[in-house]
Amino acid sequence: MHWANAVAYEQSVPQGLATATVLTYGSYTLGAHGPESDIDLLCLGPCIATLQYHFFVVLRQILQGRPEVSEVHTVEKAKVPLMRFRFTGIAVDLTYAQLPVIDALKAINTFSPQLLQKIDTRSWRSLSGVRVNEQIVQLVPNAEFCFTGNTMQKFQTLLRCIKLWARKRGLHCHYLGFFAGIHLAILAAYVCRKFPDASVSGLFAVFFQTFAHWPWQVPVSLHDELTTCLHSEGRLMPIVMPCTPLEFCASTVTKGSLKKIREELTRGYVLTRDPLRHDFQWSWLFEPFPYDQKYQQFLRIALRAPTIAELGDWAGWVKSRFRFLILKLERAGIECDPCPSEEVDHTDNDPNVVFYWGLIPKRIIQVDTSSLKGDFMEDLTNDVYGTVKCTHSDVTISVVGLPQLPKSMCSRVYPPAVHAALYDGLRGHR
Repeated sequence: MHWANAVAYEQSVPQGLATATVLTYGSYTLGAHGPESDIDLLCLGPCIATLQYHFFVVLRQILQGRPEVSEVHTVEKAKVPLMRFRFTGIAVDLTYAQLPVIDALKAINTFSPQLLQKIDTRSWRSLSGVRVNEQIVQLVPNAEFCFTGNTMQKFQTLLRCIKLWARKRGLHCHYLGFFAGIHLAILAAYVCRKFPDASVSGLFAVFFQTFAHWPWQVPVSLHDELTTCLHSEGRLMPIVMPCTPLEFCASTVTKGSLKKIREELTRGYVLTRDPLRHDFQWSWLFEPFPYDQKYQQFLRIALRAPTIAELGDWAGWVKSRFRFLILKLERAGIECDPCPSEEVDHTDNDPNVVFYWGLIPKRIIQVDTSSLKGDFMEDLTNDVYGTVKCTHSDVTISVVGLPQLPKSMCSRVYPPAVHAALYDGLRGHR
């Protein structure tokens, strides 16, 4: 690996001693990726390669010099720091784990407990995705990585369906307090373990039946033994990673996002409760969430930067802090439903990305956007990293109505049968 050689040369280590490698994980490795999926990669580096300099500076420069790579930006202060880029047009999330050995390539064949105990906290978090994948394959019946003709294993198909449902309903966005891929994979695996003989359609219906009624103070775990050693106090949607030692998946769920997750699980349960009814269509589950029908007002958050490259880094940093903004709104008694889609304001000459968060009309909404922006900017500039990012970039926050909503967020009208099924089902579910 050219990067490992460059690090070794810079550290005066003989060539060939320091090695590095890349592992895949996530939906791609589980065989559940789709056209909109990105590829999750983990870079395992030697003890002489630091995260802050050798990964985020040296490796980034190497990647930017490759013709196949574009749109490189970093998210350095996230719980799991990563680099995002496109490789021949395919979105890639690259995380980093620094191993306490010089020969990282040899170390991955053992991954001994002694080795793992010496890994720093950030590297441990980065390794979680790979470790979870390995355990899911072992715990889910018949979850091999193989295809036979055009057929796929039930777990892979179920996970694809769940991920598509979550994307369409605005629930597949970790930084906004919703599901991350690891959460959905564990929930799908849970259903497959409990009902190994069910069909894919049966598993999909059972998924909604199970989690629409789940008591969320109880952790979801793939392990048969009790998870009493884990304390879920304060966690709104505790999901246990299926690897040892037992620990919870990282979660950004808030009271507002949990409320929407439960509403959408209930909607799915109501629609799939009687899949044999003559007018039932599975496509109902994948109707895009109707933001324009649900809300009259939206919080508009616009990010601007002088160049495309700077916008990528700026947007990555701001998105990693969005949870603080959501919590500020909730503490002020303002409920919102953040839409994960990223829009562009074509009337602005500077590179920009715009987010729209639906404001839930519980009462007359008065949002002091000036104060809100001031508080949020304090969160964005609370360290040197954020201060540097803010030097030439900006964020504006305003409240807009439906006429200012981009056309891409305007949904089509649901068929009458969907409304009837939801009305009858939700009325009976209360």
